[in-house]
Amino acid sequence: MPKLLLLAACEKAIVEQQTNAVSMISLLQDVDVQLTPGATPPREAIIPMAWAVVSIFQRQPDDGGKSFEHQTIVANSAGRALLQTATSLFDLRAEFHRIVNHINGMPIGFAGPLAIKCCLREKGAPDWREIAAYPININWQPLVSPTA
Repeated sequence: MPKLLLLAACEKAIVEQQTNAVSMISLLQDVDVQLTPGATPPREAIIPMAWAVVSIFQRQPDDGGKSFEHQTIVANSAGRALLQTATSLFDLRAEFHRIVNHINGMPIGFAGPLAIKCCLREKGAPDWREIAAYPININWQPLVSPTA
């Protein structure tokens, strides 16, 4: 199984076309959501927000000739999946492999921690294996109206 070297969520991930280098802009740790005092968003609420998850894997000696499937899952503190990316299939032909998932929408129906889970399995295997999780806190804050 490939070794995960990096799992990070950011506001924007840019892959430079000539060098294939990736730049991660503004790592995400907290998402502040302003709500009308006393309001509680529905559990399934998702705000329009573009962001990205970057995963970098390193080939291990027993990975030769194998294909792997990758999926990113956004889960609440109870472990319930709120969002998930399409499954990415990859082979480790080079020593390193990078996956950039561009995501539109951030679940805000739960205040508190979200886990951005990196899941892998060998192609055709029945069960996913959670390799790592990256935490993001959803903070509900009262909307403060500007004073005139």
